[in-house]
Amino acid sequence: MTKRRIGFSIFPGWKEIKDEQISLLKNVRDLGFSEIFMGIGPGTHWRTPVNEALSVAKEILKEANKLDYYAFVDINPQILKELNASPRNLSMFMEIGFKGVRADYGFSKEEIVEMSKQMTVELNPFEISEEEVDFIARNANLERIKACHNYYPVLYSGISKEIFMEKNRIFKERGIEIGAFISNPKFNLRTTLEVLRYVEPFDSANYLFKFVDRVLIGDPIPDYESLRQVSEVFKSDITKIRIKVYDESVGKRLDKKFAVENYREFAIVCYSRDNIYEGETCYTKLFKNAVVVRGREIWIFTRDLGIGPYRLVGEIDDINMEIVKMSSEIMLISK
Repeated sequence: MTKRRIGFSIFPGWKEIKDEQISLLKNVRDLGFSEIFMGIGPGTHWRTPVNEALSVAKEILKEANKLDYYAFVDINPQILKELNASPRNLSMFMEIGFKGVRADYGFSKEEIVEMSKQMTVELNPFEISEEEVDFIARNANLERIKACHNYYPVLYSGISKEIFMEKNRIFKERGIEIGAFISNPKFNLRTTLEVLRYVEPFDSANYLFKFVDRVLIGDPIPDYESLRQVSEVFKSDITKIRIKVYDESVGKRLDKKFAVENYREFAIVCYSRDNIYEGETCYTKLFKNAVVVRGREIWIFTRDLGIGPYRLVGEIDDINMEIVKMSSEIMLISK
Protein backbone atom coordinates (compact mmCIF):
# COMPACT_ATOMS: atom_id res chain seq x y z
CA MET A 1 0.00 0.00 0.00
CA THR A 2 1.34 3.43 -0.95
CA LYS A 3 2.27 5.60 1.97
CA ARG A 4 0.42 8.91 2.18
CA ARG A 5 2.42 12.14 2.33
CA ILE A 6 1.76 15.85 2.74
CA GLY A 7 3.68 18.85 1.47
CA PHE A 8 3.59 22.55 0.67
CA SER A 9 4.84 24.99 -1.96
CA ILE A 10 7.78 27.38 -1.92
CA PHE A 11 8.47 30.04 -4.53
CA PRO A 12 12.15 31.09 -4.34
CA GLY A 13 11.71 34.05 -6.67
CA TRP A 14 9.34 35.63 -4.20
CA LYS A 15 12.35 37.04 -2.35
CA GLU A 16 10.47 39.21 0.12
CA ILE A 17 9.04 36.09 1.80
CA LYS A 18 12.23 34.00 1.65
CA ASP A 19 12.82 34.05 5.42
CA GLU A 20 9.20 33.10 6.10
CA GLN A 21 9.49 30.20 3.69
CA ILE A 22 12.66 28.93 5.37
CA SER A 23 10.98 29.24 8.79
CA LEU A 24 8.00 27.31 7.46
CA LEU A 25 9.99 24.25 6.46
CA LYS A 26 11.71 24.24 9.86
CA ASN A 27 8.52 24.67 11.87
CA VAL A 28 6.23 22.08 10.25
CA ARG A 29 8.42 19.01 9.87
CA ASP A 30 7.10 17.63 13.15
CA LEU A 31 3.54 17.96 11.80
CA GLY A 32 4.41 15.29 9.23
CA PHE A 33 5.10 17.47 6.19
CA SER A 34 7.79 15.84 4.06
CA GLU A 35 7.47 17.23 0.50
CA ILE A 36 8.20 20.62 -1.04
CA PHE A 37 7.09 21.75 -4.48
CA MET A 38 9.12 24.66 -5.87
CA GLY A 39 8.24 26.94 -8.75
CA ILE A 40 11.08 29.00 -10.20
CA GLY A 41 9.53 30.11 -13.50
CA PRO A 42 8.05 33.52 -14.29
CA GLY A 43 4.53 32.27 -13.60
CA THR A 44 5.32 32.23 -9.89
CA HIS A 45 7.20 35.55 -9.65
CA TRP A 46 7.32 38.10 -12.43
CA ARG A 47 10.32 40.17 -11.32
CA THR A 48 12.94 37.53 -10.54
CA PRO A 49 14.97 35.90 -13.36
CA VAL A 50 15.02 32.10 -13.35
CA ASN A 51 18.74 31.86 -12.58
CA GLU A 52 18.33 34.18 -9.60
CA ALA A 53 15.36 32.19 -8.33
CA LEU A 54 17.46 29.04 -8.57
CA SER A 55 20.17 30.71 -6.48
CA VAL A 56 17.64 31.50 -3.75
CA ALA A 57 16.32 27.93 -4.00
CA LYS A 58 19.83 26.71 -3.20
CA GLU A 59 19.74 28.58 0.13
CA ILE A 60 16.33 27.13 0.98
CA LEU A 61 17.37 23.60 -0.01
CA LYS A 62 20.29 23.66 2.42
CA GLU A 63 17.77 23.77 5.25
CA ALA A 64 15.26 21.46 3.54
CA ASN A 65 17.79 18.67 3.07
CA LYS A 66 18.94 18.89 6.68
CA LEU A 67 15.35 17.96 7.53
CA ASP A 68 15.14 15.23 4.85
CA TYR A 69 12.42 16.79 2.71
CA TYR A 70 11.69 15.50 -0.77
CA ALA A 71 11.93 18.72 -2.83
CA PHE A 72 11.03 18.82 -6.52
CA VAL A 73 11.03 21.71 -8.97
CA ASP A 74 8.78 22.60 -11.89
CA ILE A 75 10.65 22.67 -15.22
CA ASN A 76 9.91 23.16 -18.91
CA PRO A 77 12.16 23.53 -21.98
CA GLN A 78 12.34 27.32 -21.62
CA ILE A 79 13.53 27.10 -18.02
CA LEU A 80 16.19 24.54 -19.00
CA LYS A 81 17.34 26.76 -21.88
CA GLU A 82 17.74 29.78 -19.57
CA LEU A 83 19.82 27.69 -17.19
CA ASN A 84 21.91 26.00 -19.91
CA ALA A 85 20.51 22.65 -18.83
CA SER A 86 18.84 19.90 -20.85
CA PRO A 87 16.95 16.63 -20.35
CA ARG A 88 20.32 14.87 -20.62
CA ASN A 89 21.96 17.14 -18.08
CA LEU A 90 20.03 17.98 -14.91
CA SER A 91 23.17 18.15 -12.78
CA MET A 92 22.61 21.72 -11.62
CA PHE A 93 19.33 20.71 -9.97
CA MET A 94 20.87 17.69 -8.27
CA GLU A 95 23.94 19.62 -7.10
CA ILE A 96 21.91 22.22 -5.21
CA GLY A 97 19.77 19.58 -3.52
CA PHE A 98 16.64 18.90 -5.54
CA LYS A 99 15.54 15.27 -5.51
CA GLY A 100 13.03 15.52 -8.33
CA VAL A 101 11.89 17.56 -11.31
CA ARG A 102 8.33 18.02 -12.48
CA ALA A 103 8.12 17.82 -16.27
CA ASP A 104 5.46 20.48 -16.67
CA TYR A 105 5.16 20.61 -20.48
CA GLY A 106 7.17 20.39 -23.68
CA PHE A 107 9.06 17.11 -23.11
CA SER A 108 8.89 13.95 -25.20
CA LYS A 109 8.50 10.54 -23.65
CA GLU A 110 12.11 9.75 -24.59
CA GLU A 111 13.35 12.88 -22.82
CA ILE A 112 11.38 11.95 -19.70
CA VAL A 113 13.02 8.51 -19.67
CA GLU A 114 16.41 10.22 -20.03
CA MET A 115 15.66 12.55 -17.11
CA SER A 116 14.58 9.62 -14.95
CA LYS A 117 18.07 8.14 -15.28
CA GLN A 118 19.31 11.12 -13.27
CA MET A 119 16.62 11.86 -10.69
CA THR A 120 12.93 11.41 -9.88
CA VAL A 121 10.58 12.78 -12.55
CA GLU A 122 7.07 13.99 -11.76
CA LEU A 123 4.73 13.66 -14.75
CA ASN A 124 2.03 16.23 -15.50
CA PRO A 125 -1.21 14.25 -16.01
CA PHE A 126 -2.49 16.82 -18.52
CA GLU A 127 0.63 16.79 -20.67
CA ILE A 128 1.02 13.07 -21.25
CA SER A 129 -1.08 10.35 -22.87
CA GLU A 130 -1.77 6.86 -21.58
CA GLU A 131 0.37 5.42 -24.39
CA GLU A 132 3.28 7.68 -23.39
CA VAL A 133 2.94 6.61 -19.77
CA ASP A 134 3.15 2.98 -20.90
CA PHE A 135 6.33 3.75 -22.85
CA ILE A 136 7.86 5.40 -19.79
CA ALA A 137 6.79 2.52 -17.54
CA ARG A 138 8.53 0.05 -19.88
CA ASN A 139 11.74 2.03 -20.28
CA ALA A 140 12.28 3.87 -16.99
CA ASN A 141 12.78 2.83 -13.40
CA LEU A 142 9.25 3.19 -11.99
CA GLU A 143 10.68 3.99 -8.57
CA ARG A 144 11.80 7.28 -10.13
CA ILE A 145 8.47 8.09 -11.74
CA LYS A 146 5.67 9.96 -9.94
CA ALA A 147 2.83 12.21 -11.07
CA CYS A 148 1.71 15.60 -9.82
CA HIS A 149 -1.28 17.57 -11.05
CA ASN A 150 -1.28 21.27 -11.91
CA TYR A 151 -2.75 23.91 -9.68
CA TYR A 152 -5.10 26.51 -11.18
CA PRO A 153 -4.86 30.03 -9.69
CA VAL A 154 -7.57 31.68 -11.80
CA LEU A 155 -11.08 31.52 -10.33
CA TYR A 156 -13.24 28.83 -12.00
CA SER A 157 -10.26 27.36 -13.89
CA GLY A 158 -9.78 24.25 -11.71
CA ILE A 159 -10.61 20.81 -13.07
CA SER A 160 -13.66 18.65 -12.41
CA LYS A 161 -13.77 15.57 -10.22
CA GLU A 162 -14.65 13.39 -13.22
CA ILE A 163 -11.63 14.42 -15.30
CA PHE A 164 -9.44 14.22 -12.19
CA MET A 165 -10.49 10.62 -11.57
CA GLU A 166 -9.91 9.62 -15.19
CA LYS A 167 -6.40 11.12 -15.22
CA ASN A 168 -5.62 9.44 -11.90
CA ARG A 169 -6.73 6.05 -13.23
CA ILE A 170 -3.88 6.02 -15.74
CA PHE A 171 -1.30 6.26 -12.96
CA LYS A 172 -3.03 4.16 -10.32
CA GLU A 173 -3.30 1.19 -12.71
CA ARG A 174 0.46 1.34 -13.20
CA GLY A 175 1.38 1.81 -9.55
CA ILE A 176 2.57 5.40 -9.96
CA GLU A 177 2.13 7.76 -7.00
CA ILE A 178 -0.03 10.84 -7.58
CA GLY A 179 0.01 14.26 -5.96
CA ALA A 180 -2.40 17.21 -6.19
CA PHE A 181 -2.84 20.66 -4.66
CA ILE A 182 -5.21 22.34 -2.25
CA SER A 183 -5.38 26.06 -1.53
CA ASN A 184 -5.47 27.77 1.86
CA PRO A 185 -7.67 30.61 3.15
CA LYS A 186 -4.90 33.22 2.82
CA PHE A 187 -5.12 33.16 -1.00
CA ASN A 188 -7.66 30.55 -2.22
CA LEU A 189 -5.74 30.35 -5.49
CA ARG A 190 -3.55 27.31 -6.11
CA THR A 191 -5.95 24.37 -6.11
CA THR A 192 -6.24 21.42 -8.49
CA LEU A 193 -9.98 20.80 -8.10
CA GLU A 194 -12.22 23.83 -8.51
CA VAL A 195 -14.75 22.43 -6.05
CA LEU A 196 -12.13 22.73 -3.28
CA ARG A 197 -11.09 26.35 -3.93
CA TYR A 198 -12.87 27.83 -0.89
CA VAL A 199 -13.02 24.69 1.25
CA GLU A 200 -11.16 24.63 4.56
CA PRO A 201 -7.85 22.72 4.50
CA PHE A 202 -9.12 19.96 6.82
CA ASP A 203 -11.99 19.08 4.50
CA SER A 204 -10.10 19.58 1.24
CA ALA A 205 -7.24 17.32 2.39
CA ASN A 206 -9.77 14.77 3.64
CA TYR A 207 -11.50 14.82 0.24
CA LEU A 208 -8.34 14.76 -1.86
CA PHE A 209 -6.85 11.80 0.01
CA LYS A 210 -9.73 9.72 -1.34
CA PHE A 211 -8.09 10.06 -4.78
CA VAL A 212 -4.36 10.69 -4.42
CA ASP A 213 -1.35 9.62 -2.36
CA ARG A 214 0.12 13.08 -1.79
CA VAL A 215 -1.62 16.31 -0.81
CA LEU A 216 0.32 19.57 -1.22
CA ILE A 217 -0.73 23.05 -0.16
CA GLY A 218 -0.36 25.13 -3.30
CA ASP A 219 -0.52 28.64 -1.84
CA PRO A 220 2.70 29.92 -0.19
CA ILE A 221 3.30 30.52 3.55
CA PRO A 222 0.05 28.93 4.81
CA ASP A 223 -0.97 29.86 8.35
CA TYR A 224 -0.27 27.40 11.14
CA GLU A 225 -3.95 26.46 11.56
CA SER A 226 -4.17 25.36 7.91
CA LEU A 227 -1.02 23.29 8.35
CA ARG A 228 -2.35 21.77 11.57
CA GLN A 229 -5.62 20.79 9.88
CA VAL A 230 -3.86 19.04 7.01
CA SER A 231 -1.57 17.32 9.50
CA GLU A 232 -4.54 16.05 11.52
CA VAL A 233 -6.08 14.47 8.42
CA PHE A 234 -2.73 12.97 7.44
CA LYS A 235 -2.11 11.43 10.87
CA SER A 236 -5.61 10.03 11.37
CA ASP A 237 -6.21 6.33 10.70
CA ILE A 238 -9.94 6.93 10.15
CA THR A 239 -11.90 9.40 8.03
CA LYS A 240 -13.18 12.22 10.23
CA ILE A 241 -16.35 13.96 9.10
CA ARG A 242 -16.92 17.44 10.48
CA ILE A 243 -20.49 18.36 11.36
CA LYS A 244 -22.16 21.51 12.57
CA VAL A 245 -23.71 20.30 15.84
CA TYR A 246 -27.08 21.64 16.99
CA ASP A 247 -27.69 19.24 19.89
CA GLU A 248 -24.58 19.19 22.06
CA SER A 249 -26.05 16.62 24.47
CA VAL A 250 -26.06 14.06 21.65
CA GLY A 251 -23.23 15.51 19.59
CA LYS A 252 -20.62 14.79 22.25
CA ARG A 253 -21.40 11.05 21.93
CA LEU A 254 -20.40 10.88 18.27
CA ASP A 255 -16.62 10.54 18.70
CA LYS A 256 -16.58 6.83 17.89
CA LYS A 257 -16.25 4.68 14.80
CA PHE A 258 -19.22 4.16 12.53
CA ALA A 259 -19.55 1.69 9.66
CA VAL A 260 -21.11 3.27 6.57
CA GLU A 261 -23.76 1.81 4.28
CA ASN A 262 -24.89 3.52 1.08
CA TYR A 263 -27.87 1.55 -0.20
CA ARG A 264 -30.81 3.46 1.34
CA GLU A 265 -33.05 5.52 -0.91
CA PHE A 266 -32.87 8.83 0.93
CA ALA A 267 -30.00 8.58 3.41
CA ILE A 268 -26.57 7.25 4.24
CA VAL A 269 -26.75 5.18 7.43
CA CYS A 270 -23.81 4.84 9.82
CA TYR A 271 -23.75 2.16 12.52
CA SER A 272 -22.04 2.05 15.91
CA ARG A 273 -21.85 -0.89 18.32
CA ASP A 274 -23.33 1.17 21.15
CA ASN A 275 -26.52 3.16 21.49
CA ILE A 276 -26.02 6.87 20.99
CA TYR A 277 -29.49 8.05 21.96
CA GLU A 278 -32.21 6.30 23.99
CA GLY A 279 -34.53 9.24 24.67
CA GLU A 280 -38.00 9.94 23.43
CA THR A 281 -38.84 9.67 19.75
CA CYS A 282 -38.80 13.08 18.10
CA TYR A 283 -40.54 14.02 14.88
CA THR A 284 -38.16 16.13 12.84
CA LYS A 285 -38.36 17.98 9.53
CA LEU A 286 -35.77 16.22 7.40
CA PHE A 287 -33.60 18.10 4.92
CA LYS A 288 -30.62 17.44 2.69
CA ASN A 289 -27.39 17.03 4.77
CA ALA A 290 -29.31 16.73 8.05
CA VAL A 291 -27.57 14.48 10.60
CA VAL A 292 -30.02 12.62 12.83
CA VAL A 293 -29.82 9.75 15.30
CA ARG A 294 -31.89 6.65 16.04
CA GLY A 295 -30.54 4.30 18.71
CA ARG A 296 -27.08 3.25 17.50
CA GLU A 297 -27.56 4.64 13.99
CA ILE A 298 -26.63 7.98 12.47
CA TRP A 299 -28.65 8.90 9.39
CA ILE A 300 -27.40 11.56 6.97
CA PHE A 301 -30.15 12.53 4.54
CA THR A 302 -29.37 13.09 0.88
CA ARG A 303 -32.45 15.14 -0.04
CA ASP A 304 -35.20 17.30 1.44
CA LEU A 305 -38.07 15.21 2.80
CA GLY A 306 -41.06 15.49 5.12
CA ILE A 307 -41.27 14.88 8.85
CA GLY A 308 -39.84 11.65 10.31
CA PRO A 309 -39.17 10.00 13.70
CA TYR A 310 -35.52 11.01 14.19
CA ARG A 311 -33.55 13.16 16.63
CA LEU A 312 -31.80 16.01 14.80
CA VAL A 313 -28.13 16.37 15.83
CA GLY A 314 -26.77 18.78 13.23
CA GLU A 315 -25.84 19.01 9.56
CA ILE A 316 -22.84 18.57 7.25
CA ASP A 317 -21.79 20.49 4.15
CA ASP A 318 -21.71 19.13 0.60
CA ILE A 319 -17.98 18.30 0.62
CA ASN A 320 -18.28 16.26 3.81
CA MET A 321 -21.30 14.52 2.32
CA GLU A 322 -19.15 13.48 -0.65
CA ILE A 323 -16.44 12.25 1.72
CA VAL A 324 -18.98 10.12 3.61
CA LYS A 325 -20.14 8.57 0.34
CA MET A 326 -16.57 7.52 -0.45
CA SER A 327 -15.91 6.04 3.02
CA SER A 328 -16.58 2.66 4.60
CA GLU A 329 -15.85 3.81 8.16
CA ILE A 330 -16.02 7.28 9.70
CA MET A 331 -15.87 9.25 12.91
CA LEU A 332 -18.00 12.38 13.38
CA ILE A 333 -16.40 15.45 14.95
CA SER A 334 -17.79 18.90 15.64
CA LYS A 335 -16.73 21.85 13.45
